[in-house]
Amino acid sequence: MPSPPAALSSRLVRQALNIAAEHGVPVEELCREVGLHLADLDDPELRIPYTVLDTFLERAVEITGDDNLGLHMARMSEVDPDDAAGLIILTSATLKESMVRGCRYQRVWGDGERFLVEETERGVRMRFTPVGPWRPAHRHMVEVAMVQLAMGARFFTGADVRPLLVRFVHRAPADIREHEALFGCPLIFGAPHSDIEFSREDAERPFVHADALLSAMFEKQAQRVLAKLPVNASLTERVREQVRRTLAGGDFSFEAVARALHMPQRTLQRKLAEEEQSYASILESVRRELSQDYLRRRMSIAEVSFLLGYGEPATFHRAFKRWWGMSPEAFRRARAPSPSGPGPG
Repeated sequence: MPSPPAALSSRLVRQALNIAAEHGVPVEELCREVGLHLADLDDPELRIPYTVLDTFLERAVEITGDDNLGLHMARMSEVDPDDAAGLIILTSATLKESMVRGCRYQRVWGDGERFLVEETERGVRMRFTPVGPWRPAHRHMVEVAMVQLAMGARFFTGADVRPLLVRFVHRAPADIREHEALFGCPLIFGAPHSDIEFSREDAERPFVHADALLSAMFEKQAQRVLAKLPVNASLTERVREQVRRTLAGGDFSFEAVARALHMPQRTLQRKLAEEEQSYASILESVRRELSQDYLRRRMSIAEVSFLLGYGEPATFHRAFKRWWGMSPEAFRRARAPSPSGPGPG
């Protein structure tokens, strides 16, 4: 049986259409044209194929003549109390942590590995890749994502955070003045990837509504949402899940993962490369993500080292300092919740 098409949450589609309507897009007419029913979008369990939204956006640009529709549709909406992944971001400790955790739970919003956090020499960047073969709508999807990341950095930190650089895979439009005003940083068009980079200082800025306890509660909600979603995992996601299951005391070697997925090692290596991934990068990513969670649970360094599959705590120490720019002990002290600290209100 073929896999269902990659899809995204109806909640996000509804938000996008509401904003589009404010910019003169004949939403009801276009919904009928692409086979959408507005009333159905009130169902939080519904997932809408990306191709449907892509077609909607392309027709909206044609009808309105708004070449910057993606920029105009990008804004910080009110926090949705039913969006567990969004609440995880809101209550994260820092900008960088919110990016890492947002990637971890991105499937709550939509299928596919669309977002990817990468360390850079100057700080950290978030890469965004639309789902499926490139089409005109993807320019607007990219610009929505980049503007929301830039605005989110300011909104959630309460500071005038400006990116170091924003890159787009698409060619520059005829007039980029609106882009320059929104981002306030150098822009590169025709780049290998679409991404937004922040300085190391800005990446460690604390969030206004940081709350470790609430954030842990929202993570449990997001995990329940993920458990209900149909299985439509990419190979990268399947490898990540296998690594997570076997890190603590199991065999998480590349050979063991290939066996568990019933796939020859060369085939697994080639297919991961097609998704622009490698086993080593996936292992590193999983360890980095889990490390901060384990340290918040007041586990000893030796316990965390074992759970992440390291033979020696010293090896974990070196890796952690490379990931986060500080020792595990310093990280734990910096993230320790204040007994009388403010709540998220």
